[in-house]
Amino acid sequence: MVAAESGGTQPKEHSDSTDLHSSSSTSSSAPSSSTSSSCASPSDIHAALREMSVLIGEQRAELRSAKTQIAALQARLGTSESQVEQIAALEARLGASESQLEQMRKDSQKGRVAFSVSLETTLSGHTGPFNTGTTLVFKQVFSNVGNGYNANTGFFTAPVRGVYEFSFVLHSAGSSVTTLGTLRRNRQTVVSVYSTQGSHHNNASNGASMLLEQGDVVDVFMPENQRVFDNQYHYTTFRGHLLFHVEAAASSTK
Repeated sequence: MVAAESGGTQPKEHSDSTDLHSSSSTSSSAPSSSTSSSCASPSDIHAALREMSVLIGEQRAELRSAKTQIAALQARLGTSESQVEQIAALEARLGASESQLEQMRKDSQKGRVAFSVSLETTLSGHTGPFNTGTTLVFKQVFSNVGNGYNANTGFFTAPVRGVYEFSFVLHSAGSSVTTLGTLRRNRQTVVSVYSTQGSHHNNASNGASMLLEQGDVVDVFMPENQRVFDNQYHYTTFRGHLLFHVEAAASSTK
């Protein structure tokens, strides 16, 4: 009985040993399978290299395109800077031209000197004769640009240095008294007119162009025992205007 039991248990132990050996064999073969799956094949490596080469080529093309765009932008920037400099130069020239034009305008306005006057306004009659010579005061002012003429004194005062042109007309009406008048500069006779009146009306006229310094005075002077006629039709007149400026000569110093 005992032997039979022992013989019945032995196959079980053999089975356990076989299972253990099988398990050990399985465990020892697992690492080998894992190692073979983690190693890439040469074809995979070549494919990856080709992809990287293609990517690098694309990046190089993008880099060349970027460099070309940068060069174009730099060229445009250089052109823009040149244009900015040209615009700045034009603005400077424009400013200078505007300043010169403004100065010319001021000089032109300063040089606008002209007047035209008549002896009487609305009255009709003779002026004179007087016991002493007198400056004729022309009361009717037609124009007085530059305010050179003074209607209270009869004198024209030169506001600037230059060449002026003057003319005057004296009208005489039937009388035995003669009409004599002179155009004076700084109370010195320049030109004169003379008329014998008789029974008719006469006009006598004269004029001159003269260089005046600033502040010089010009008037029409009638000597003693003379007379002149005027009325609302303004026969007796006096006028003048600036022809052009004359710069003062620079004083030389030794």
